[in-house]
Amino acid sequence: MEKNHRLAVIDLGSNAVRLLLADYVPGVTFRFVETARRRVRLSEGMGREDILRPAAMERTIAALNTFRAHCLEQGAKRIVAVATAAVRDAANREEFLAKIRAEAGLDFRVLTGEEEARIGVIAASNSLGLREGLALEVGGGSAQVSVVHEGLFHRGASFPAGAVRLTESFFKSDPVGGEEFDRLHAYIAGIFEEAEWMTLTGGKLVGLGGAAGALAAIDREARRYPLNLVNGYELELPRLENLIALMRELPAAERVMKLPGLKPDRADIILAGAMVAAAAMRRAGVDRLLVCEQGLRAGIFYQEFLTPSASPVIPDLRHFSVLNVARRYTGDTSAADRAGEIALSFVNQLPDSFSAEDRDCLWASAQLRALEGRAGDDDLRAVILGEGLPGYTHRETVLIALLSASRSGKPVLGKYAGLFERGEEERLARLAAAMGEIN
Repeated sequence: MEKNHRLAVIDLGSNAVRLLLADYVPGVTFRFVETARRRVRLSEGMGREDILRPAAMERTIAALNTFRAHCLEQGAKRIVAVATAAVRDAANREEFLAKIRAEAGLDFRVLTGEEEARIGVIAASNSLGLREGLALEVGGGSAQVSVVHEGLFHRGASFPAGAVRLTESFFKSDPVGGEEFDRLHAYIAGIFEEAEWMTLTGGKLVGLGGAAGALAAIDREARRYPLNLVNGYELELPRLENLIALMRELPAAERVMKLPGLKPDRADIILAGAMVAAAAMRRAGVDRLLVCEQGLRAGIFYQEFLTPSASPVIPDLRHFSVLNVARRYTGDTSAADRAGEIALSFVNQLPDSFSAEDRDCLWASAQLRALEGRAGDDDLRAVILGEGLPGYTHRETVLIALLSASRSGKPVLGKYAGLFERGEEERLARLAAAMGEIN
């Protein structure tokens, strides 16, 4: 197998500097080694003049120096550095970029709003299998909404609706006053109302990046959700509206204590971010947001990983995500691929009474069972449930984990039973019996 590459991606946003370290063999296999973020609040105090303030710039450069040194220590051969709304909108951006080059040794590319949206769509397509619908990313300085067609960016817009920007512009009291809340609610609805193309007639609405992930983490804790996964989580509009109602009554300092799952550095801006997400859902006419844990950094990575392919989208994400786990843990692409062929041969011999979904889950389970000897049953289950399988729903992921790690008898749903419909125990027993044929 071709030698691994190690790539670092640094994303400079309005609220934080974020880092992704990834190992990959181009077009074959990859793993995200590390993600990190440091709050810098670059856009703090920009005001109507759109001027980056000295204290914010110094905080940011200090964080960039730390990240660059860490990337070099970790053996990254290449660092891709991009900046978004705060730098894009700044009147003194050239001065700041020159200062970064001189003091942190990094050369940043400033993305346009459309470039940011296009890259976000690439992340959603390659981590969720999104092919049709809308993608929403609420950043610190702006919010991007994109129409997705055949897995690619079709059209979209960048709105002045970032969580930091809105918090500073509209919220002057803590907890938020009723008049302030109503003004922001009307403002967000107004800017989205102009985008008639945001009404969703097919596909899904996907929420990208940190704000969506933070809301999912809070809701997941409140529901006592059995999986520790954000990617692929479905956030329902009524639950989000209830969360907004709760947050507007709480001072920012109390939100972390009262809302398990919320990180302190988002406590003061999470309400504005939640309001943008809810407004986008209402404008799109949907009752749930499918959360994508990945965002800009991952989108940039996928472009690198899939080069020189003609498309930045993995063509069969479900198939690839299973093979990616197998290739990583066996360390042998050819062995993993042979195991996949054996699993496919097994599935092709099944009676026609098995549905397409059942066949796909059985193939994945049989393929992943090839990891036996590389990881014990418990480890294998933990790998699948801990990392997830991009392209598969959470319910399918649990099913595959249970089937692939079970050697005899019927797997027990246990704490995951709430993810399944009533009566699915019989289906699970049938699938387990089919898996028993390859023991």
